[in-house]
Amino acid sequence: MIEGTVDLPHGISARPAGRHDKDFLAKMYKDNRDDLRLIDAEKDYIETVIEMQLDAQSGGYGSQFPNAIYLILEKNGSRIGRLTLDVQPVELRLVDLDFIKKAQGKGFGSGILLWLMKAAATTKRPLLVPTRRDDFAMGKFLTKYGFVEDEAMSDQVFARMSWMPTADEMAGISDIRPREAAGGMV
Repeated sequence: MIEGTVDLPHGISARPAGRHDKDFLAKMYKDNRDDLRLIDAEKDYIETVIEMQLDAQSGGYGSQFPNAIYLILEKNGSRIGRLTLDVQPVELRLVDLDFIKKAQGKGFGSGILLWLMKAAATTKRPLLVPTRRDDFAMGKFLTKYGFVEDEAMSDQVFARMSWMPTADEMAGISDIRPREAAGGMV
C-alpha cells in the first residue's frame, strides 16, 4: 500500500485519495464525459446518465478490484487527476487514469504509464491496461512499447492490452523503451 506521497514523472506527485477528494473526483468525472454529452437526448437525461455511471463506477471498483489503490495526482500543489491501480499477486492492472481538462494532452499520461511499466518490471509482473478502441493515441503508445491485445478479454469498446517485461527490464539492466512485444511467462 502506498502511504504518503510518491514522486512521478513531469513533477507530478501521487498520494492516497481521501474523503476530502470526493467532490474533486466527481467533478472531474462529470467534466470529462463529453462522449455522453454527444448523445441526442435532453440535457437533464444525459446528466442523469452521467450521475448514474459515476455512482456505478464508485461502487463497482471496490467490489471488482478489492486490491486497488486509489491515488490523487497533483502538480504544484493542485489536484490534476486520479490513478487507480489494481495490485494482484501476479499482475498490475491500470484500472483508471484520468486528468482534469487543463492537464490533458501534456504527456503526463505517457509518463505515468512508463512509471507503471517500471513498477511492473521491478515487481516482475505483467502490466494490464484496458484502453478504449477510439483512443488512437493511447493504442499507438501501448503498441509502440510492446503491449499486445488479449483478444479473449477484449470487447468492442475496450482492448485489453498487456505488457510483459523482459528479463533485462526486470533485472534493471535495460531501460523501458519502445520495442516489440516480449513473450514468455514471468
